[in-house]
Amino acid sequence: MGARTISNSAFISAASDVLVSEFGEELVILNLRDGVYYGLEDVGSRIWSLLQEPVTISMLRDALVEEFDVDPARSERDVRALLEELAAHGLVEIQER
Repeated sequence: MGARTISNSAFISAASDVLVSEFGEELVILNLRDGVYYGLEDVGSRIWSLLQEPVTISMLRDALVEEFDVDPARSERDVRALLEELAAHGLVEIQER
């Protein structure tokens, strides 16, 4: 599975065919399609919570900039990288608008 580029206008949300559980400070995500577990910590966990409703990359960036002391450009790069990785593993759904 290759990484796909996510457009700025796309709405991204958590995939419906995953199970999520808190394991200490980490979120553990089970992809029901391939049986593989993935883990998210800290900011990754926060991004996952925001993905429970469809959001754009800029909406995620703005929320993280407001909550954490992070540069907007760096936040957007990091958010985009994480989302592309999640998409490559089938953990998010992307709706182009």
